[in-house]
Amino acid sequence: MDVWSSILSSLSKRLDRSTLKLLKGVDKVEYKDGYLFISTPDPAYKDWIEGNLLEDIVATASSLFGKNVEVQVLTEEEKDLAQIETNPQKVEETPYSLTNLNPKFTFDNLVIGNCNKIAYMACRSVAENLGQIYNPLFIYGSTGLGKTHLLHATAHEVLSRNPKANIIYTTADTFMSELVYYLQKGSILSFRKRYRNVDLLLIDDVQFLQGKERTQVELYHIFNALYLIGKQVILSSDTPPVDLKGLQERLRSRFVSGLVVEVKKPDLDTKLSIIRKKSKSLGIKIPHDVSLLLAKTITSNVRELEGSLSRLKAYSEMLGRPITLEFAREVLKDTLEMQEVEELSIEKIQKEVANYFAVNINEILGNSRKKKVVLARQIAMYLSRILTDKSLNEISKAFKKKDHTTVLNAIEKIDKNMEKDRKLKLTVEFLKDKLLTL
Repeated sequence: MDVWSSILSSLSKRLDRSTLKLLKGVDKVEYKDGYLFISTPDPAYKDWIEGNLLEDIVATASSLFGKNVEVQVLTEEEKDLAQIETNPQKVEETPYSLTNLNPKFTFDNLVIGNCNKIAYMACRSVAENLGQIYNPLFIYGSTGLGKTHLLHATAHEVLSRNPKANIIYTTADTFMSELVYYLQKGSILSFRKRYRNVDLLLIDDVQFLQGKERTQVELYHIFNALYLIGKQVILSSDTPPVDLKGLQERLRSRFVSGLVVEVKKPDLDTKLSIIRKKSKSLGIKIPHDVSLLLAKTITSNVRELEGSLSRLKAYSEMLGRPITLEFAREVLKDTLEMQEVEELSIEKIQKEVANYFAVNINEILGNSRKKKVVLARQIAMYLSRILTDKSLNEISKAFKKKDHTTVLNAIEKIDKNMEKDRKLKLTVEFLKDKLLTL
């Protein structure tokens, strides 16, 4: 069978005569072991085919042979490598491992807030429906906001569902370094085969591909090959695709063809959650006033927040001193722009809730059974529990109750009702956000 003539015959239905005439000018076409090698007269000819017709050729060849065919377009200098590259005993081994995932970067260890909720849900969906939705998934956001954590967590989740899944996690820099390595070894086809034989490809920090034309060409064709056979691609960057000015338009258009989501800076509530979770993993107790200090003064990224906690732990252990507000200011004075942070008090919570519901604070502290007052009292008790480090007994005394049973019942009731009452949930969230910013 004349493979190339059959392919051209099929392509003739959707290509013009001049294009077909140019395609007939290739030097040689050979099919072997799932590879279709196309030899071209010069690099310009190769770039023209790869940039405009490769997808059509791959689809047509795959249809012709009834299986996925990998198409390699070769110049005069490259075509002698084809025989070597398709010999399994002579394929160069990669100097990098397929996966180098951080075992701590899982979904279970991820603190989820308004800043990353959409990205988290998208990653979860992708892990559960690999290659079927949101392909590619492009995550962007400033440095240190958890993009890498999301990529690793997705890979871990995929592996938990299918331990035999072929996954590559890499950074744009490593991808470029590998490409150089394979080019120096004369094994570019092995590089392509390695990256096209995966179920999930994750590439971090793709902004570093800007201006790297050769690397972009390789990634473009790898992306297309994976996409055509339904394999998943996830990318991250510190800027959205539209701002990646040094990227080829065809590659940028591929990046936005799936789902693009942003990871934002965490709000105060999320930072407090991160502090609680990180301090627990470090085995240290962070007083509430210290947590507020860190959450209000560290505004750049999560990484700096975690670094500050690690520094407090180290200094506390070395100096044998407990972590207090004074100690935190002393230890972190060189890295943080300190400001006075007043600890959130129960009295302040009571006042803000009373103002919101337009009731007298004495009614909240009394025994009024008016519906509005009861709700205000219960919400104030609930917020006092989650926004301060006061015990149930201390909260009950602040609300002039005999014991903590009333407080506990109020907390449980608000917590339960928020699940089914959206208006209540929004009210509580609004008051919580307001109190945290005071």
